[in-house]
Amino acid sequence: MLKAQGDGPGALAAYRQSLAIREALAARDPANTQWQVDVAVSCGKLGTLEHGQNVEVRRAYLLRGKTILARLKSADRLMANQDWTEWFAEQLQQLPPDRP
Repeated sequence: MLKAQGDGPGALAAYRQSLAIREALAARDPANTQWQVDVAVSCGKLGTLEHGQNVEVRRAYLLRGKTILARLKSADRLMANQDWTEWFAEQLQQLPPDRP
């Protein structure tokens, strides 16, 4: 909601707080697929939020989310409606290239 209202700094803070909460839950029960997916979703939100983040940070979030989902998918733990690996790949392609 903060992002839609144009509050980039507020959205960034909320997304970071959400990621921290989800990471804590996922660490408590690594076998819980939904909590792992939730971490990936938070990474996706942070990776697509431009305000206050450089491209390298955004790319790192997107790669992390994609890696989490790919790992779950290869372990056959990801349901079809949770497979956003292509979405992550598309978001990564839309980022400007790395600087030399």
